[in-house]
Amino acid sequence: MISQGPMWGLYMLRMLMGTLYNLLGIKFSACLNKFMVVWVFIGSLVIIIGVPALASTHNSAKWVFTEFINNTGYENNGMVFLIGLLQAGWALVGYECGAQIVEGTKNAATTAPRGIIICVIGAIIQGFVLIISTLFSIQDVDELLNSSMPSATFFLQSTNNPSVTAFFLVILLITQIGSLCNSILATAHVAWAMSRDGCLPFSGFLYKLSGKNKIAANCLIMQLIICIIIILPSLGSTVYWEAIMSAAVISINVSYGIPLLCRLIWVRNNMPKGPFSLGKFGLPLNFISVVWVCFFGVVLCFPSVDPVDPETMNWASLMIGAVMLFSIFFWFTSGRHKYGAQFKQQNMQSST
Repeated sequence: MISQGPMWGLYMLRMLMGTLYNLLGIKFSACLNKFMVVWVFIGSLVIIIGVPALASTHNSAKWVFTEFINNTGYENNGMVFLIGLLQAGWALVGYECGAQIVEGTKNAATTAPRGIIICVIGAIIQGFVLIISTLFSIQDVDELLNSSMPSATFFLQSTNNPSVTAFFLVILLITQIGSLCNSILATAHVAWAMSRDGCLPFSGFLYKLSGKNKIAANCLIMQLIICIIIILPSLGSTVYWEAIMSAAVISINVSYGIPLLCRLIWVRNNMPKGPFSLGKFGLPLNFISVVWVCFFGVVLCFPSVDPVDPETMNWASLMIGAVMLFSIFFWFTSGRHKYGAQFKQQNMQSST
């Protein structure tokens, strides 16, 4: 079992690298994105083709598509399947980053939704092909389940070559770093936009831009500090680390559902239509999305094993509840009085 110290150190190092990189400006981010498109495409092909080609044995199609392994303690396989959606959830998050950083670009109203659709379709295709390649190449399931580094164990099992294993891991590492840089940038953009609207603590400070490139440096640094504070307790508890990972997927999906729910409740029939519209399918799809987010969020709060004790309990619901309570408290005590105040002032000035 790997101790939490090295994991925490790697986490902090990558967060610091991602923050420093984004402080260089948007031009560097554009270069990174162009590189990552090529890297992810070629890297995926290398792993998808290379791992099965190097594997000494292959599982049968029947095993890949019909075998169901349940080591959770739950007797209901349907429940186990639903809990397993957490891993699939990780593969289908983050596609909104393009929409979060597209503000200020040309044709943002069409570029953002088009980018989201392309990302979702690409993730589905890439993820499906990658998982099929992986399942055919697995050599020892029990060893993977008991490994503290399952990705490295899988590559080593399949290739039986430490050098090739390291090569595959480098592909994944660089991909993760690129994804992290974009995630940090997107989150900083959201924080800056929310501070612009006055709905965050210390909005006046966070809204300030720095340097010739007008970088949201205060938001980037604030984000880094919050990440350090949040992850510190994981040094003494692996349970906390796992709860953070689970809560992250749930929180992201909840953030997808809230705008859709607001539209269904308040602007169901008078939503302004932009150049990209789902037309008559918009409301039904919004409703389905809200139902799915609610269902998905509840399922992912279930413990992953049975019986449940403090070590195996899924504490994600507690963390999400704490965040929601803080958000509600801040909104009623401060946010609702400040949100959009500058827009109201501008409207009053323009009317006079």
